[in-house]
Amino acid sequence: MKGNPAIGLQYVRRGFAALKTPGLRRYVALPLLMNIIIMSAATWWGGTKVSGWIDQLVSWLPGWLEWLYWLLMPLALLTLLFIMAYLFSTVLVTLASPFNGLLSEGVERQQGNVLPDESLLSVVKRTFGRELTKLGYLLPRYLILLVISFIPGVNLVSPLLWFWFGSWVVALQYVDYSFDNHGRDFREVRKILARDSFTALGFGMLVAGLMMIPVVNWFVMPAAVIGATLMRCERLPLSADAKAGSMDYAEARTEQQRLMHGGSQHSDRG
Repeated sequence: MKGNPAIGLQYVRRGFAALKTPGLRRYVALPLLMNIIIMSAATWWGGTKVSGWIDQLVSWLPGWLEWLYWLLMPLALLTLLFIMAYLFSTVLVTLASPFNGLLSEGVERQQGNVLPDESLLSVVKRTFGRELTKLGYLLPRYLILLVISFIPGVNLVSPLLWFWFGSWVVALQYVDYSFDNHGRDFREVRKILARDSFTALGFGMLVAGLMMIPVVNWFVMPAAVIGATLMRCERLPLSADAKAGSMDYAEARTEQQRLMHGGSQHSDRG
């Protein structure tokens, strides 16, 4: 595994900094509106349900294990939060995929990349088809994690497993928009991203964490699309044979300084 999580964090920061960039704002507006509606509904619905779910889980405990309540409650709460965050995020990303694809294209064009012109209908068909491919990858793995979450003893590590896999999935989902715009196969995308896995996990962990913060999570999706597209352009070559993620920890400080400097210049231009 190569890369550096701190560099992934910088791409999230740059994504937020670029939300008001001229030329991108029109692509940000609709995903932002969808994010606000769906994440607000998810926060309200989850808030009304979590307490009852935890009480139901605890009621399954035999009387002589009631002392485990204060240990199981935070674990159950974390697991439920992760499940809801990732499932609602998957729904949101699927519905917003055409707009996210257009936003990713806009970022790439600002980076000087040339992309073929494509009709809106073609973008909608392509991006929804891609989301179905992603769901075929995600759902069986989410189901396995869900089963683990209900196995006594094993479920003690389920919050960690949800967060780890969810962080990888988040990075994969958002970076794939840029790859899909270039017609790259999803299996190829997974292999390329795995070569810079620590950077991807750093990016995904921060995005996953921000998704759980009310109000902040309204702005996460468009910022993540921008940040992931920048990460793809700068660190993840399109060729499956090219070396990706060749940077190790010894080079991290120089790269972080370059990213911070680049992000500052980008903000000044905006």
